[in-house]
Amino acid sequence: MYCSVKGILIFEFFCITFVFTNYAVHENWCKFAFSMKKNISAIVILLFLLQFSFGQRGDTISVYFLYGSKPDRHCKNIEQKYFGGFHGGHVSIGLDTTVIGFGPFHKFHIFSQKNNSTGKFFYESHSSFVQDTAGFKYTTFRIAMTDTQMHKLRSVIKEYVIFAPYDYAFLGMRCASATYDILSRAGVLKHKSRFRNTFSNFYPKLFRKKMFRYARKRNWQVTKQPGRNTRKWEKD
Repeated sequence: MYCSVKGILIFEFFCITFVFTNYAVHENWCKFAFSMKKNISAIVILLFLLQFSFGQRGDTISVYFLYGSKPDRHCKNIEQKYFGGFHGGHVSIGLDTTVIGFGPFHKFHIFSQKNNSTGKFFYESHSSFVQDTAGFKYTTFRIAMTDTQMHKLRSVIKEYVIFAPYDYAFLGMRCASATYDILSRAGVLKHKSRFRNTFSNFYPKLFRKKMFRYARKRNWQVTKQPGRNTRKWEKD
């Protein structure tokens, strides 16, 4: 994570204020420790938001498409099945030093449930993403952004990380449609209704085919990483 001096100072001030405020309120150290544990998720989110507020500014973003796959028939003893098989995979957005993607934080639903949402936008460092995807087949689209698009993208992602606006459901919003939603709200792609977005980007390959067409028209940089040969990977 890269933060400016201003961002670091603000975070340190927050931590110091948080600690002394809680210590004054909680006379018992055990209660204080318990309070710290309850608020750890809030601190993690704050770190994430500070990175976007004060981190290094770039003029491009990356969209990562991991491909669907199945174990090679000769390697079923060393490879496992992944959700979706050839129609699986994953889509995420790389911004600064962070990769953000949409998924369920527990068992997903078949149909979207507004009052019992399991949808969440997860994030990890780019270095962790590279380690996690080593040996996987994926395509990366590098998209040049205007200042207006970048500002809007950061604003939408900050909002969505705090609270995902939709459930994760098999017949609803998933990683591909959620990524399309973010890019459309930033003005990179054409806006679609949620219903149309859900079914036109039902799984990653459908969205990826559109991205290849956009890349040819808009001169986006496209790079590909081959997957390990112990799995059979879907083709474009």
